[in-house]
Amino acid sequence: MSQKSAKSAAELESMIMAELREHPECESAGAAVTRSMGVAWDAVLIRESPQINDACEARLAEIIGRLRQDFDLAE
Repeated sequence: MSQKSAKSAAELESMIMAELREHPECESAGAAVTRSMGVAWDAVLIRESPQINDACEARLAEIIGRLRQDFDLAE
């Protein structure tokens, strides 16, 4: 049985966005949490500009990896 806390998609998105906003390369990015096959949940960047910096993609991957250790997506 999982000992992780359950968070809604909106809560996870808020946590991700708070961390992304700390990095200038991610200023124009948004994030959406999705339920994925093979993993408990995932997140994708939503672009306001035509291109998202590779550094922002890397930051998102780092944030997701860390948050997945502590949080499940609530039903």
